[in-house]
Amino acid sequence: MTFRLALFGLIASAFVGIIYVITEPMIIESKEKARIERLYSLAKPLLTDGKIGNPVYKVLATDAPVSLINPLPVTPIDNDQLQIGAVIPFRAVEGYSGTIKLLLALDLEQRIVGVRAIDHKETPGLGDKIDTQKTDWILQFNGLRYEDLSPTAWAVTKDGGQFDSFTGATITPRAVVDALAETLGYFKTHPQVLEGGK
Repeated sequence: MTFRLALFGLIASAFVGIIYVITEPMIIESKEKARIERLYSLAKPLLTDGKIGNPVYKVLATDAPVSLINPLPVTPIDNDQLQIGAVIPFRAVEGYSGTIKLLLALDLEQRIVGVRAIDHKETPGLGDKIDTQKTDWILQFNGLRYEDLSPTAWAVTKDGGQFDSFTGATITPRAVVDALAETLGYFKTHPQVLEGGK
């Protein structure tokens, strides 16, 4: 009996392992396809005059915020003559259910073209309202530059800032606003990071 159970366990484990090996590349490909689709959707306002270039990996200075990965992939938006914007990944590491991965599109003046959450595990019905399929909350950043608000205004209203949080869920919007403010503040003092050239 014990031998049969052990054999069954071994076969089941092997089966799960085989399924994982077969499906892992498809899952990775699917996630990458979704990321590219979001990138194009996010950069759409810039694409009337430009096109998406290849990502350039920038090594960041030691004062870079935790919202930015290092090296940072910067995807330039170029027209025939010059760079007109960039798309950058960033993250909010203090989400309610862990790290929230986001994309940020900026124009040449570091004005926000768009922000999107691309991967998170926030609570359905509460924290997941950062997703544009749930609400338009994240669209309120469009058109803003870091210097358009005081540093203290780059916060949720509960912390004395300008941005609303969700009823019953302050942690998620706070994490997103704080990470966005950190990211924009860093680019303001390190504008060369956004340049598509190496």
